[in-house]
Amino acid sequence: MSKNPILIGTLVLFGLVSFSFFIFSSNPNLANITKVEGAQDLFLGPGQKFSLESPDFLLVENCSLKASLPPVMVTPQVLAQIVGQDEIRNEITIHIVEPGESLWSIAKKYDLKIETVIWANDIKDAIIQPGQELAILPVDGLIHLVEKGDTLESIAAKYKADPEKIVAINEIFSPDEIFENQALIIPDGELPSAPRVEQKSFTNLSTNNFYGLSHKYPYGYCTWWVAQQRAISSWGNAKNWLSNAVASGFPVCKGSYCTPLVGAVISLKGSPLGHVAYVERLTDSKVIFSEMNYIGWGKMNYRSLKIGDYRILGYIYKSY
Repeated sequence: MSKNPILIGTLVLFGLVSFSFFIFSSNPNLANITKVEGAQDLFLGPGQKFSLESPDFLLVENCSLKASLPPVMVTPQVLAQIVGQDEIRNEITIHIVEPGESLWSIAKKYDLKIETVIWANDIKDAIIQPGQELAILPVDGLIHLVEKGDTLESIAAKYKADPEKIVAINEIFSPDEIFENQALIIPDGELPSAPRVEQKSFTNLSTNNFYGLSHKYPYGYCTWWVAQQRAISSWGNAKNWLSNAVASGFPVCKGSYCTPLVGAVISLKGSPLGHVAYVERLTDSKVIFSEMNYIGWGKMNYRSLKIGDYRILGYIYKSY
């Protein structure tokens, strides 16, 4: 008797369908998987609901249970590091000129245009000296000190810059977050044809006038400015302040996730000799501080960082 190919194909297809139904019905976890739209359709997710995997439990002294594997949270930043994403530098750093260096070699070292180094440091000629400190921007552009009446749009227009880039690199969450004397990095900014306004003198700035102690720090540096706000003894370079404050009996918290308080000294990354500033006020998500020698020697400015920013090394609180 001849075999009917249509009948045979029908029986095979029926068998495959029956086998697939058996596999999925016997494993509910497979039955609930569905396709998740978006993200280039790379991921699979549960079709109905997601339940966290229960941790293993151990019997403690025969009377209670405890989790032997605590839950772990993976943040987006950690995921970015896993796939090898580079960390974007968005702060000004200090370069100390070494013998034999020139403006051209320093600009090349940081992959910047020479104009960026010149504009950031108000250099009038090409002469620099060993030991001189230079502000180094993270990108080509310039620094703008916010003036009364400035808006993000007016600042961007002044320097022919992209306002979105200004917002991103300065981590501005709202237009209301800019304030007078705040230092802003202007990516790809160009100086207007008119000459720049000279930096105003800060000799009349409000300080607590702790001259009995602050004279131990030379004028123009970050340590001098903070010592005008707080009674600070001789703690040396800014990089040693956290440890020396502990030795002097001040309450200190080391780490980026310490709690900021108004009136505290904040220690920051960014300079080989360290950097300190004075906490002026707080918002829900940011710490705002005054500082000197961030945008140039003897120049005071305000700046803000997100609470918990990796550039924060710790705080020195007031001793009551």
